[in-house]
Amino acid sequence: MKIGGVLMSTVDHPQWLSLTQAARLLGVHPTTLRRWCDRGEVPVHVTPGGHRRFLRAELDGFTRQQPALVPDRTGQVWGDYALVETRERLELGPEPHWLAAFSPQEREEERELGRRLMALMMQHLSAPDDDQALLIEAKSIAVRYAQTCMQVGLTASEGLEATTFFRDALTEVALQMPQVASLDSGARLRLLRKINQVFNVVQLGVVEYFDHHH
Repeated sequence: MKIGGVLMSTVDHPQWLSLTQAARLLGVHPTTLRRWCDRGEVPVHVTPGGHRRFLRAELDGFTRQQPALVPDRTGQVWGDYALVETRERLELGPEPHWLAAFSPQEREEERELGRRLMALMMQHLSAPDDDQALLIEAKSIAVRYAQTCMQVGLTASEGLEATTFFRDALTEVALQMPQVASLDSGARLRLLRKINQVFNVVQLGVVEYFDHHH
């Protein structure tokens, strides 16, 4: 059988990996590996049925050629994991009481704010230095969030409780990521510091808005 022009025999079969197996080998989320494949950054072969398959030897060569892969992509990989984790917490766990205050339309607006904040945080984590422009944008997101909280009747403490829910989830993701284990202590500290830096700005922005409009 041929995959992408490469002969795949019974003897060769153990060398072939599925998308999930390859992602586990590289220590990244399958969504991240799929994105790399779409960009042509990772050697991949496609079966006649349209499934991605990876040669173990090619992946080993890929990681040797790009030793800085994980640090350079920390923000993107963290974002992939974080989206899955927060979605599961909201869908599988008990509904937070503050979430019930939002109508379906308002929840969609909050999700859009969350997507903007996630994109901003991924940029911030991947940037070599602190980007003050990104932190200013984070505060503007916090202000919009605080406005919505007031409109639906939430108190400042309830608004902060919601931001703490996401802060806890995203911090835990950073601590559990396979990539973090391979980073030196300085890099791990920098990752957590940047996550906390953004959330500090967001939570301070929420409090300030409530203080000025009460």
